[in-house]
Amino acid sequence: MNACTPIRARFAALLVNLGAAFGSLWAADYTATDRQPTPEELKSLSPVASAEKAAALLKEVQFPPEFDVTIFATPPAVNYPVFVAAAPDGTLYVSSDGNGSLDRKPHLGRVLRVRDTDGDGQADQVTAFVPDVDSPRGLAWDYDRLYLLHPPDISVFIDHDGDGVAEEQKTLVSGIAFTFKDRPADHSSNGLELGIDGWLYAAIGDFGFMEATGTDGKKLQLRGGGVVRVRPDGTGLEVFAEGTRNILEVAMSPLLDGFARDNTNDGGGWDVRLHHFSGYTRHGYPRLFKNFPEEIVQPLADYGGGSGCGAAWIDEPGIPAAWNNAPFTADWGTEWIYHHGLTVKGATFDATQEKFAKLPRVTDLDVDAHSAIYAASWKGASFTWVGPEVGFLVRATPRGFTSPPLPDFNKASNEELLSLLESPSHRRRLAAQRELIRRYGEGIPLPMPVRTSLRILAGNPNVPLASRIAATFALQQTLGVEAPKALADLAGDPTLAPWIIRALTDRGGDYVGVPTAPILAALGSPDPRTRREASVAIGRLGDAKRAPELVPLLADPDPIVAHTAVQSLIRLRASDACLAVVDDQEATPAMRSGSLRVLQALPETAVVEALLSRLSKETDPQRRAHLITALCRLHWVEGPWKGDSWGTRPDTRGPFYQPETWSETFKIAAALKATLASADSKEAAHVGRELARHRIPAGEALDLLVARARADSSLLPAIAAQLSQAEDVPAAAVPLLVKTATAADTPDAVRAQAVIALVKTDKADAWRAVLVALPLVQKTKTENNLAEKARNAFNNSVRLESVPDVFAEQAAKVAGEPSFLAEVALLKLAARKVGSPEVREVATKALDSGWSDPKRRVQILRAAAEARDTSRAAQFVAALEDPDSDVAQAAKETVKRLKIDPEKIRADAQSPRVGELAVNDVIAAAITTRGDATRGEQLFLQVGCTSCHTVKADEPLKGPFLGTIATTYQRPALAEAILVPNKTIAQGFVANHFELKDGSEVDGFVVREAADAVTIRTITAQEQTVAVGDIAKRERQERSLMPEGLAAGLTVKELASLLDYLESLAAKP
Repeated sequence: MNACTPIRARFAALLVNLGAAFGSLWAADYTATDRQPTPEELKSLSPVASAEKAAALLKEVQFPPEFDVTIFATPPAVNYPVFVAAAPDGTLYVSSDGNGSLDRKPHLGRVLRVRDTDGDGQADQVTAFVPDVDSPRGLAWDYDRLYLLHPPDISVFIDHDGDGVAEEQKTLVSGIAFTFKDRPADHSSNGLELGIDGWLYAAIGDFGFMEATGTDGKKLQLRGGGVVRVRPDGTGLEVFAEGTRNILEVAMSPLLDGFARDNTNDGGGWDVRLHHFSGYTRHGYPRLFKNFPEEIVQPLADYGGGSGCGAAWIDEPGIPAAWNNAPFTADWGTEWIYHHGLTVKGATFDATQEKFAKLPRVTDLDVDAHSAIYAASWKGASFTWVGPEVGFLVRATPRGFTSPPLPDFNKASNEELLSLLESPSHRRRLAAQRELIRRYGEGIPLPMPVRTSLRILAGNPNVPLASRIAATFALQQTLGVEAPKALADLAGDPTLAPWIIRALTDRGGDYVGVPTAPILAALGSPDPRTRREASVAIGRLGDAKRAPELVPLLADPDPIVAHTAVQSLIRLRASDACLAVVDDQEATPAMRSGSLRVLQALPETAVVEALLSRLSKETDPQRRAHLITALCRLHWVEGPWKGDSWGTRPDTRGPFYQPETWSETFKIAAALKATLASADSKEAAHVGRELARHRIPAGEALDLLVARARADSSLLPAIAAQLSQAEDVPAAAVPLLVKTATAADTPDAVRAQAVIALVKTDKADAWRAVLVALPLVQKTKTENNLAEKARNAFNNSVRLESVPDVFAEQAAKVAGEPSFLAEVALLKLAARKVGSPEVREVATKALDSGWSDPKRRVQILRAAAEARDTSRAAQFVAALEDPDSDVAQAAKETVKRLKIDPEKIRADAQSPRVGELAVNDVIAAAITTRGDATRGEQLFLQVGCTSCHTVKADEPLKGPFLGTIATTYQRPALAEAILVPNKTIAQGFVANHFELKDGSEVDGFVVREAADAVTIRTITAQEQTVAVGDIAKRERQERSLMPEGLAAGLTVKELASLLDYLESLAAKP
């Protein structure tokens, strides 16, 4: 596409082609179900289909009582609203994408202009502003043009004559996302927001982009999610924040703080997070958040389940004070728009969350300059095109508020525009500022009276700060290279200083002439925000000679300031300044730690040699430990990205996604091995932990540690700690772990770690030791919940199936706690609906044969209560009448603990089964029938859901996480997913077929996608790791691995109970 393309000419050609294909396509009446309305057909469609439809939809919408709410637009004229952007006058621009997140069909995307010309709160005019554009996403309106992010590009569409149809398109950034050839628009580049600083802020999903190119030729790559910004002319492209998952939009405040609601990774430890973006921030997904949390900016909040979508900052005079001047975020899963109250906390904020408005499948919101709020619903949609009747728009206006007339910004005098910069409306301030910039940009000098007035406004302490900032950045954007000198003296005002410091270096390019004195002075400001902005400014200036002046902020008491200082020093590649701190015996631990964090991010030969030299001379244990950690980080570098996707389940171990060797890798490895050989037990333990944490193959180093541990029992805790975190356990270490696990004098925490390591093996001796050791662990309270982690590791071990005979043998002995635990294992194996049928048969036979022995019956009953296993509920109820009093008493206790209702069990035996009824009838009945969540929990285990699903965040993830599933999917969808699993497949859990180079084949869903290997969970619930180099062919299969008919043996009441249980999980804090 050329940089400037006449849209109407392109669309006319499209009309000819489509007309030839469809004949009477352009009839006035729109009745099609496989495409969007054409521009001509839109003329015959009312933006609100009928009063009846509007009234019905309005019943599904809730706003606070201070607002009047109307249905603004409905399908088919306005459908599939992904993002909305309001012009100051209330004209609404809507990204309408019939492809949803997963389709790739052409001609289903468009941008609509929707207007209410008679002021009744409902749209009465709709035009196709951009009639045909793939994957329209974020948009921002500015006078006569619409900035649109539409993967793979960011473009500006210009409406020269104001008729509601863009005549001109200019590409500002190309390649900022992938095309349909590579993947659909899911997890791609999303929202777009125009800040008062003149930057367009783009929210980037974690699939990132390979090579984005701005109009100035600047290129950028981002492997992962984050925030990227660019000037409205396509210049200055840069990363503003990185390490988010799938944010959809940034709410940018009048004070230039950005906020976004992130998406959960479905039980993998990253839930819906509220992020604050201030520049030069790393948020940790997927590489750092799990194992290196000290290196990232923590979220303002973690909200658990849901599905974060659009966002907006609302600062308008008509909005009630309790709601105003705050970020709002939309959550598609919970179906709420949330208000976030903010309290300044150093260089960041504390945030609250309050429910503001509810509407079905909300996707986005925006506000106009009359204080009217617009929100978009995705009601009735799936992840693909399902016909035109999808979604709607609502409009909410503050009750009793009369908005002042809106000026014609183009015709307003300079004096009127300057006055509007003091408006209580952010939208009016922004529009006035943009008009001044249009008038006096690109070589047209700013008149001195306007310049003077802006300067006075910026410096006036008696006007609101938002107005002063608007004036500051109006000067910055109109004065160009003169701006820094014109603004520098305002840095002496402590209230305005952070934004002056920001403005001095915010334009990019040539920093010659930028006064550095105010920036250097700001480094010592008592205000954390000012120090944060000074840290960013030093990094942007790019002068490594200034690094020593920034170094003290590595120990800043404010964590955001310290984080920003680290990132700026990395940008400056300030190795000399940081090595000087390492050598300074008076340096505080915080400064030393921060300096090493910078150095470990600089893979340079000189840095490695400097650290090795210092390690060889250092004698202080703590200082040595920090040097070892830094060297472990420098062992790898991030490999070059070739465009391959990491999917929705990327490897989260870190610190690199694609670790590769470089020139110093082998030198570092040799040094670490030598260090381990001579280390005392404490340092050896530290080396072992850091090798594991940094995924450095232990190899000879581990062999050395194991060999030393045979003679030095003080190293056994280090072995247990390291291998509890390792992927695999070497055979040579098993005897040591067995000894550690079973020894009477082993500390509780170490015993727990030994158990966690042993359950990763398939050795019979290892599991015999586990049966002895785990009961001991469960009686203790260990640090970091290690006892609970050991129990979870046992329950969720994929190696349970390796040793059923061990469990059968031990259970048959009826010899205390080891036999009891073996019985628990047998019950788990027998109840699995997936997995090896041979193993299931061994376990079932062991239980069946044991049931004939009264002592075994008692043990089985008590083990079932412990394991919460109700798969034999009917047998347990029958045991209430057992002639052996001990058995009958155990049955009574078990039935009580498991909350089994004997009468329900007996009654259910007579009820029709789900498999005997029509699916639609079952869904309809299950929606209205209320069951028993306690019984549902029992059925969750009985049906075998635990083989592929977890419900607790601290359990190792298997298949789709169900702990928060009801915050994303409503009851009908949950019922359908259980009964017809292939209809809607959870994101990231589509079956994959792998053909390997050795001729073998594997089917399953991807548990973890690493750069060099793929871990697959098969239909038998087993995990298998395959090296990428061994894969000959990989294909997605649009089917679920969840077998059909798992619920066929349930009654409708039992299915309803299962749904009640899933819904109860989402309600738990």
